[in-house]
Amino acid sequence: MKVLLTSHGNLAEGILSGFEFIAGKSSKILTLQLDNDGIDKYRSSLNELLDQQKESVLILADLKGGTPYNESYKYYLEHPERVSLISGLNLPMLLELIPQLTSKTTLDEATEIVLKAGAEGIIKAVDIQDDDDDLF
Repeated sequence: MKVLLTSHGNLAEGILSGFEFIAGKSSKILTLQLDNDGIDKYRSSLNELLDQQKESVLILADLKGGTPYNESYKYYLEHPERVSLISGLNLPMLLELIPQLTSKTTLDEATEIVLKAGAEGIIKAVDIQDDDDDLF
């Protein structure tokens, strides 16, 4: 299985950079960004990239309703047996998923891992010092 990070601008490359800083390089991750070359170029690159993959692909898009998501969604509708699509790309999703990927991991299993990690990666910070002050 491959994981495609796709975004507006350089976000996908930035998430990949953060992943590699923490966990090292992975041959399982691809990136594609929408840039100033426009939607037609993006669509062409996306279709070519996905058509070349011999393995299933989990697409992580930055924003539901944005062009990278919408174009990926069109591809997904034509190839639901080998592509899954999730919006809300974030670093915890990738850090949790990539180490767990094996040759036997299904798209459904990968999707569940990503949805759980993405949701659990968003929290409100709590000032622990305030709690410690109560002890004195």
